[in-house]
Amino acid sequence: MEEVQTQKIKIQGIEYKIVDSIQDLRAEDSFIHNSNKLEQFTGSGEARKYVGSYRGDKGEALSHFFDFTNWGVPYKDPERNRKTMSAAEVVNAVIQKDTCFFSKSNLLQYLDDAKAEYFAQEQSYHQNIGADYESRKKEIENLVSDYVYFSIYDVSDNLLDTQSRAYIRSDDSIWAVWRKLILPKISYLSILKLLPINHANGEVRPIFYFRILLDYQFRSLVHPSLLKEYADEPAIDAPVKKSHRLGQEKYRRQVIDHMGQCPFTQITDERLLIASHIKPYVVCMKEKREDQALHHLNGLALSPTYDKLFDQGFITFTDGGELICGTQLSPMTWSRLNINPAIRKKLRIFPEDREEYLDYHRRHVFQGNIDELL
Repeated sequence: MEEVQTQKIKIQGIEYKIVDSIQDLRAEDSFIHNSNKLEQFTGSGEARKYVGSYRGDKGEALSHFFDFTNWGVPYKDPERNRKTMSAAEVVNAVIQKDTCFFSKSNLLQYLDDAKAEYFAQEQSYHQNIGADYESRKKEIENLVSDYVYFSIYDVSDNLLDTQSRAYIRSDDSIWAVWRKLILPKISYLSILKLLPINHANGEVRPIFYFRILLDYQFRSLVHPSLLKEYADEPAIDAPVKKSHRLGQEKYRRQVIDHMGQCPFTQITDERLLIASHIKPYVVCMKEKREDQALHHLNGLALSPTYDKLFDQGFITFTDGGELICGTQLSPMTWSRLNINPAIRKKLRIFPEDREEYLDYHRRHVFQGNIDELL
C-alpha cells in the first residue's frame, strides 16, 4: 500500500496540515432541532452532540483528539442527570475555547445538497420543513465572517461506571444555527484537527474544523424524488424504454472505447468496468440535455470501488486530469485504496474536451471546498 502523506488545507490564508479527524458522526434525532424532527419521534431535542466513547482505547483516541481528559466530571446533581457546576468547575469542563469553527461555504453547500429533501421530503417529519428553508439560508448568508469560531465544553454522562458516552455542546450562537439546519438520520458531522504548517517556535494550539454533510442518495442532484421522476417516464411507452436502454448500452460502449482501462487499477476487463457519469445523468435529463446524458465525453471508465468514490464526490479531477481528494475519508482508508490524498497525481482520464463536465463535478458533486485544498 502507498504511504499516505498528511493532507493540507488553507484557512483564511494560513496553511494547515490535517493531523487527525473524526468522520461520520450521524445526526441522531435526539440532537435535531424541534422543527426538523422525524414524525415517529417525540421529545424536544437536546443541544449536546455525541462524539464517541471516552473509555478504553477509543477513549484514549478521543482524549488525544480533543486534548482533553476530564470527560464526565464533575457532577453535583446526578439525580437530575445533568451538571450543575460552579464557575471554577465550568472552566475545568471546557474542552476547546474559541478554537472550533464552521465555514459559511460548507453550511451553504449543505443546504444546497439538502434542498430537495427540504421540499420533497422522502422522510416523514412532524411538520413541513420546507417552510423554514429560505429563512435558514438567509441566516447563513448573513454571517459576518466566512469562518465562525466557537468554544465547546463537556456535557457527558457519568452516572454509572459503565457509561462512557462523550457529549459536547456550545453556548455560542453558531451552535444553535447548525442544529436548525441538519436533518435526522441522513446528515452527519465531520471534524478535522488542524495544525499550522509554518509557525514560530513554542506551543501551537490546534484548531477544529466542524463540517456537516448529507448522505449522497439524499443530495439534491440525485434525490429519490428526482430519480422517481425519470424512472417513470420510459414505462409509459415500451419503444421509448427500449430506445433508452439501447442508448445506455451505446454510451457504455463508447466510454470504454475512448478510455479502455480504469486509471486507478489499470483493469481492462470490460466486465469489471463501469461507465461513470461525470455530470450525473439525472441532472442532464432535468436540464433537458439528452445530448450530454449519453455523450461519451461525460463518462469515465472506472472499476467499481473508484466509481463509487467519484460518483459520490469523495474525489474529483482538474481539467488537466490531476486527482483531487476530499477530506471525508481517514488516512487508513486512503492507504487501503492505494491513493495518497496529499499528491495531485495525474491520471489517464483523457481530460481533453471534458472541461464542462469536470467543472460541474468539482462545483456540485465533489464533497469539499476546492479553494481550501492545497
